[in-house]
Amino acid sequence: MTPDILMEHLQKYLQSITKGMLLGPHKVQPNIYKVDLPARATPEYDDQETDIKPLDTTIPDERDERWPFIIIAFSSAEDNDEGYRTLQIDFVFGCEGGDRDAFMDVLHLMEHVRISFLRETYDGWPVRRTGPLNMGIQEEQVDDHWMGYMSTTWEAPSIVQEVWKHGY
Repeated sequence: MTPDILMEHLQKYLQSITKGMLLGPHKVQPNIYKVDLPARATPEYDDQETDIKPLDTTIPDERDERWPFIIIAFSSAEDNDEGYRTLQIDFVFGCEGGDRDAFMDVLHLMEHVRISFLRETYDGWPVRRTGPLNMGIQEEQVDDHWMGYMSTTWEAPSIVQEVWKHGY
């Protein structure tokens, strides 16, 4: 099991368990990203007869379509002598809104994922979750946005060493 395949599997799983969840002041479903937030969508320029773009290229003050979100990020991996590999996968959670509701939204989203991970039997999965599941809220927050984190450990089969055909 490679980290990128596990991240792909987790992305599909998180999309399924958060389907229908509506968060934030705009009541939208969380986006699930791998590695990092994508670039923010920018307004299209009107077709002009010249190739020169307008000087004012700042993004208008409007809702950031990437929020709320969960980011899946690979942290580390370790192979051991017992024949399995330990993968560390981290998650970043974000919800927008500057009041108590935004804090509660990010906490609710984190708890929903945590409970799903603890309840899941992993039947048919190429890995299983083990070890501690750590989570918390970021100490410093950006205005009108709340963020939290979760760290998980997964066990997967490792590579079996082969015997060389010509000795050694």
